[in-house]
Amino acid sequence: MVAGLLAAFIMFVKPSTLTGFVLFRHEHPIVPVIREHRTLAKLLNSTLGSICSLARLSMGTQKYTLHGHWLQTSTATGRLSMEEPNLQCVEHAVDFEMSPDEKGDDAEPEHYKINARDFFVPTQDNWLLLTADYSQIELRLMAHFSKDTALIELLTKPDGDVFNLIAGRWTGKPEASVSPVERDQTKRMVYGILYGMGANTLAEQLDCSSDEAAEKIKSFKSSFPGVSSWLHEAVASCREKGYVETIKGRKRFLSKIKFGNSEEKSKAQRQAVNSICQGSAADIIKIAMINIHSQIVGVDRPESSSLHANKFHMLKGQCRILLQVHDELVLEVDPSLINEAALLLQMSMEDAAALLVPLHVKLKVGRTWGSLEPFLADQQLNEVLMSES
Repeated sequence: MVAGLLAAFIMFVKPSTLTGFVLFRHEHPIVPVIREHRTLAKLLNSTLGSICSLARLSMGTQKYTLHGHWLQTSTATGRLSMEEPNLQCVEHAVDFEMSPDEKGDDAEPEHYKINARDFFVPTQDNWLLLTADYSQIELRLMAHFSKDTALIELLTKPDGDVFNLIAGRWTGKPEASVSPVERDQTKRMVYGILYGMGANTLAEQLDCSSDEAAEKIKSFKSSFPGVSSWLHEAVASCREKGYVETIKGRKRFLSKIKFGNSEEKSKAQRQAVNSICQGSAADIIKIAMINIHSQIVGVDRPESSSLHANKFHMLKGQCRILLQVHDELVLEVDPSLINEAALLLQMSMEDAAALLVPLHVKLKVGRTWGSLEPFLADQQLNEVLMSES
């Protein structure tokens, strides 16, 4: 009976996407059960199962290590991807509840938390993991390409929450008056525009009607006219040339924008905007990776002077790049050199490209990938820059 109910429901809402769950999340109690099952099944099958099965015991350290295969040409936007195993898809902490059957229906559910990233540690004993994640890099690239003065002004401010600032500009409210709901809607709106989301899809995201979503899109674009103009120009240029270019001149050809049917043309238009920003973000983090690697292995490069090469010679052999997860880098570092490594990581990533708005990264450090805590290197970075000015 339960299997039949699940089969009928699954056929109806098409759970291969979240759309069905969004539409019916308030209609039936089975929906959260299915979502929780999918989350735990992915954790078991994709992480604890397939990834762990590929671990190999190192005879030197007596630790299990993973060595994935990097693919540099497998994505259309230029992002790095990984396989066997794909460590880019390791989930963050998963929370769920279980009600023990033997305690009866009235028993309080027990809460559990599984963080698969807790099982990932440095390859060297007593070393630390150091990570840096770009903050809103695709949004900042959209500001750079669009040259929208209002958006550039907001993203150049040293203080304040970016999405609160944008929401304030959009709604006409002071930043302090922006509610968490308004901030969340603004964030969804921004990334919806970046990924070419239409009114119907945005309506599902914001839990409103399509007409209301269309009005919100129109209102948002009127608040940032430079963004609106650039979106049209990017699509028009792609339609004329048949391709788009990233910040470093890498091309993605989208012939369907001219020769496809209506559905294919619409998809190509969405891909045009997304490929410019996401592809440029991929270019930038690759540049940062090359610069960091040249410092920690002692390779002389023309750009090394801009990275204060003489400040980081001690990192040779004491710091390694372990992983790239799209806009984030994961390094392992000797604890005695954590400050120097954090400075190199921050400076390399933030100086990888000169944009009309600053690039920012968030640094974290920890014993495991799942126990990272914020690490502040800004003060030390300012001291380094002042001493050389």
